[in-house]
Amino acid sequence: MPRLIEIPFPDGEPIDAPPPHEPAFRIEHPLYEPETRAEWIAERLLTDDDLFAGKVHVPAKKSGKSIGGAKAITYATFRGVVDHMLRGARRAESVCLPDALIAEAVLEGPNSLTHHKVEQGGHLLARLFLHYWRAVANAFDEAWDDHHDHLLWHPHGLAAFGSLGSRIVQDQVDSYDIRQHYFDEVLQSIAASVSLKKSDHADVAAHDMTDHLLVLLTSARAASRRTAGLTAVPRTIGSIDWGSSAAPLSPDVDIASAS
Repeated sequence: MPRLIEIPFPDGEPIDAPPPHEPAFRIEHPLYEPETRAEWIAERLLTDDDLFAGKVHVPAKKSGKSIGGAKAITYATFRGVVDHMLRGARRAESVCLPDALIAEAVLEGPNSLTHHKVEQGGHLLARLFLHYWRAVANAFDEAWDDHHDHLLWHPHGLAAFGSLGSRIVQDQVDSYDIRQHYFDEVLQSIAASVSLKKSDHADVAAHDMTDHLLVLLTSARAASRRTAGLTAVPRTIGSIDWGSSAAPLSPDVDIASAS
């Protein structure tokens, strides 16, 4: 829930006078600041879908209950991967969460239509990240389920797939191919030529593994990259049909204006 934080008045101003060009109160929300967006998106990925069930250890304070059993990675690691992806996909971030929209929402308050549009943009960004990781799970199904003999859930694998995810999310937004099956096509083409079995990379030094995997993944992506423009997606993401389970999208976030 957004909360109000009071902005101190400048020295010398009457107590009942608002500071010049500043509201007396502003809204604090994790989507308003780039530094706190990764946590918000990570929580959406874990709570809005069961894709990562059994993969990420979620603390009781986050989930409301203790979840037993061995997990592939910690919540802090997962949040770090999301943050890494977000930093590498700034254009996609600016499409979903334009600075001008956020500035307007800060001024208009938590119950405004503009604030609602910011939350819609956050949900859209989380949905794009979810599309990517679901495509990874579908394409590399053995590696997704086996974190002992495969590299996907290894720190080097997560770093490589996080970097790849930034590029793919950005490319899919740029080409308007943002439905799930387009992400699936991309990852399936990569999986056809890249093995994630640890035994297939035994000769690679640990300090070189992330770069080694990223080169393999991006090379496979480049070799199979299809031409853009195969979809009839409108110029604005607000009119894209995401299905009945999707949150409504803002009609004012224009992909073309952010590219």
